[in-house]
This record gives sequence, C-alpha cells and structure tokens, in this order.
Amino acid sequence: MAILIFKDKYKIDNLNEGIQLSEAIDTIAYTATIQLTITDELDKIGIDKGDAIEILETNFETKELESVFKGIIWEKDTDRRIRKAGRIICKERTVYLEESEDEYLFPAGQPATQRAKKLCSDWGIPIGSFENTIIPLSKAVYRSESIYGIMLKDLQETAQKGGELYIYQMKGNLDLIKVGSNKKVWDISNIIEEVNQKSSLDGTVTQVKVLGKEEKDIKTPVIGIYKKDADKYGTVQKIIQDEKIKSAADAKSRANNMFSPGTGSITTTGIDINSIRAGDKVKLNGFEIFVSEVTHKLGNPGRMSLTLENYDQIRRRFYNGNI
Repeated sequence: MAILIFKDKYKIDNLNEGIQLSEAIDTIAYTATIQLTITDELDKIGIDKGDAIEILETNFETKELESVFKGIIWEKDTDRRIRKAGRIICKERTVYLEESEDEYLFPAGQPATQRAKKLCSDWGIPIGSFENTIIPLSKAVYRSESIYGIMLKDLQETAQKGGELYIYQMKGNLDLIKVGSNKKVWDISNIIEEVNQKSSLDGTVTQVKVLGKEEKDIKTPVIGIYKKDADKYGTVQKIIQDEKIKSAADAKSRANNMFSPGTGSITTTGIDINSIRAGDKVKLNGFEIFVSEVTHKLGNPGRMSLTLENYDQIRRRFYNGNI
C-alpha cells in the first residue's frame, strides 16, 4: 500500500482507498487522484488545497520504497454523509507553469534550452538535467500565453525544423529530456494482459500547401504544394501559413512533418511498473515503441494503462501544433 506524506511531515499509510497517477507527453504536471477515508486523524491534520503532498510506493524493480509523486493538493472534494469519503486531486508544482501567463520577446537564434532556462529562472523552477536542443529558433513574440505553452511551442518548432523530440519531466527538479532516452527500457510483453490496436484514416494528410507571409490587400503567395501517398489514401490537404517559413527548403520540411497516413496507436493494460513515464521507450513483442500516455493505479499489485505510438506518430500528434 502506498504511503502518503502530508505537509512534509505527516506520514499516513491507512487512509487511501485508491491512487491513480496520470500524464501525457503534452502535459507538464503529473496528476494524482486519491480516494480517501476522512478519519479523525486526517481531520486533525487539516489538509486543504495548496498543502504539500508526497506519495511513496515500492519500486517495481528494486523493491525499495521511493517517492513516485511530489506536489500539492489542487482540489479537495468530500462528502461526509457517505462514510466520510473524500477525494483529492494533486498536481506537481509545474502546474503553475501551465496556469500562469506572461509576455516574452525572444530574439532569433536561441535554442529552446536557452529560452526554457530563462523562463525557469524567472519563475523559480529548479532546473535538473537539460538537454541541448541545438536547433536555433526564429524570433518569437509571446503575449499573454501560459509559460508552459511558450515552452511547448519552442519544442514544437525544434521538431518541425528537423530536431529531436523533447519532453519536460519533473523528478525533484525539472528535466528537459529526449523522448525515449530512459536508461531502463522495460519489456512489457509478459506483464500485459490486454493489447488493443487502433488504426484510422482520421488525421490523414497527403497534400500540404505552404503559404508565405500575408500582406494586406495582396494575395498571399504560395511557396509550394507538396504531396505524399495521395494515390493510396486520397487527397486530404492542409494549409500552413507561418512567417517563420523563409524558404522552399523550410516549407518542404514542414510539409514532411505534416504528412500522415492517419492515426494509429496501441493501448495496453497489465501489472503496474510505477516508474514508467510518458515519453519513455518500452519493448513490446520484440519492437521498441514509445509511451504517449500513461495511467498508474497503485496497489499490490498495481495496474497500469499505456497508450503506445511510434516516433513518427508522436511527432505528428504532439509536435505539429501551430507555432
């Protein structure tokens, strides 16, 4: 059973009736949903929104007790008419990056790493290991956008300019890591109980029209029209208009990132490995694949649900947003 630590000092191991941890590649704040029995002991502690909370559970591999979540109580919901039942929703402190807005002007030439360090410094977010994203970004003017929205757009531009895929992850400090860079790559083939594969033409893109800079009262110039697999899937066109596209080479690169044969993913359920996070690489039946979404239901044994996609699918789904 998991152990809860409230306010950095009250350790309780007999109150929770279920704990669920969840995250996806495009979220920065790990979320914990905890069902509680509201006892006299918990009333005495007096937990409330904004209070610190940590969850300890036995590591699947080492069998040692370790922290699997640390954050704050974001929402509290109780009903004292029904067995004094309660529920709290907790989020990592990175939630403040999602909820807070600010304005920034970044010059051209900076990589996402440099910009993220500036944002974290301004907002008091402790930095851990930050990969060098390398790709120089275009000049950016952000007005009244969420801090994490700014950080995510910089990672999207990095990917769209041919860079690697990166994700932010909080493990005490905030890390900026490559998708699939986890040192321990779990083979989940023998611990999963259900595997469902879904494939659809939803999201298919076989033709991309790239437009240049929009000028008042002047027809917007077409930089190029690019096609891929139209004979196989039919013509589904999308339009890209972005002032950051300066050349035909840039336009073709963006088009290549937009092309898609549709959606496809694998969902699995099985015994929980509580250290698997969104963005991790795992092995399934001899193939390497990436976790785009994960839900852990802690327990002995716990359960987990994973959404798995290949690298190109993750690039198209999470890194093709408008920048």
